[in-house]
Amino acid sequence: MIHTEEDIPQEKAIKKDKIKTYAIAAANSGGQQFYFDYATLIAVGIGATPLQMSFITAIQNLGSSLLQGFFGRLSDRLGRKLILLFGFIIATITTVNLAFLTSPVIFMVVIGIYSLGISMVIPSWNALMGDITTEKTRTKVISQLSMVGTLISSGLLLLLGFIIDLIPFKNTELETKYRVMVLVGALFFALAAIVILTLSETNKIKTVRKAVPIKTLLKNKSFVIFSGTTMTWWLMMSLLWPLSPFVLSRLEPSTTAVAILSAVFSASMAIGFIITFKIGDRIGRKFMIFIGFISLCLVPITLAFSTHWALIIITNFFGGLGNGLINVSISTEILNLADPEIKGTYSGTYNVFLGILTFTGSFISGLIFEFFTKSSVSLISKSVWLDFSTGVFSKFLDSSLDSFGLFLRNFLIIITCLRLLAAIPILVLALKERNKAKFNPLRNS
Repeated sequence: MIHTEEDIPQEKAIKKDKIKTYAIAAANSGGQQFYFDYATLIAVGIGATPLQMSFITAIQNLGSSLLQGFFGRLSDRLGRKLILLFGFIIATITTVNLAFLTSPVIFMVVIGIYSLGISMVIPSWNALMGDITTEKTRTKVISQLSMVGTLISSGLLLLLGFIIDLIPFKNTELETKYRVMVLVGALFFALAAIVILTLSETNKIKTVRKAVPIKTLLKNKSFVIFSGTTMTWWLMMSLLWPLSPFVLSRLEPSTTAVAILSAVFSASMAIGFIITFKIGDRIGRKFMIFIGFISLCLVPITLAFSTHWALIIITNFFGGLGNGLINVSISTEILNLADPEIKGTYSGTYNVFLGILTFTGSFISGLIFEFFTKSSVSLISKSVWLDFSTGVFSKFLDSSLDSFGLFLRNFLIIITCLRLLAAIPILVLALKERNKAKFNPLRNS
């Protein structure tokens, strides 16, 4: 290929923009990772009840997904750069505020605004990735960006966690150190916003896309069955989310310990990505999703019996691996089932339903847990839980657990059972798909 003098500056500009996208990927991953690992611990530390934690989790899940379709279409009209910039600015301001809050109620309000910013970032960032890649390079480039962003942010998390533990704060409470780490997360979001300002607009042809009615998607039976099957799982999975911070908080991990746990999660998720890329198409995406679900079933049961933060390394390994296995598989399966001209609509609709279901699951979980631990029936229910625990798990349970810890442990055991049941439908779909492939010579060719 002969390069003209006009081509060389253009190629250099493209290369610079790719370097900038790696910087944005690392900053975005770092900001969200610092928030997720430390902000929830702050919420528990300032006195959030299980019900309030369920609201925090539910608002975060619904808020970050409900308007993704709207902001995705807006980025098609106005450009990726503008929407990403506003999203990262909102994330920066709200994360700074979260680091100083002392009221769980205000925490919930700020989380709602934070989620609005993230709902701007996710679809615009995905669209930007589509702009700078081709069909042949897309999977490779996106996976590389995800891997590099996760590894850089995890490395910085470990380093900063270790440094913060060495600093002799006047207030030695762990909560102070957690707040500092959340502020660092805000700096990552701010860095992403700054880099966005220097990035060239990738959406060269701005379009106005008409919204596709949901009834059009409901005519696709394969998509409806797949969505219904996986949504059942997401509902059961979200039952754990408002409760897991209480497990870790009770073990009082240092900032370094939290960073180590996060790094383990990220590393095992990367392993899940690699496994999916290597054998996902060979064994079938639905079967890969089932394996990921089974890995995630081990998360609540290992949390239930964790008596030291180091044991949660096992939990985070299974959690990261499961997420790595299912994330790519589900996204690819949705695109495979979608009508070619409205693939974005399928993905957006799935994410909206995902947000609604996980909002519901998180809220129900916190509501039920708080009812049993705080209501007038707690004395009766406590004896039931004690009988259940001593009769079935007496060899494993720590008799020194207080009533809250006992409720929490048994609740996690129940969630494990519900996750296992919710994983069965996707296994049935996977086996049906395999049987069809065996009797379809064209498919096997």
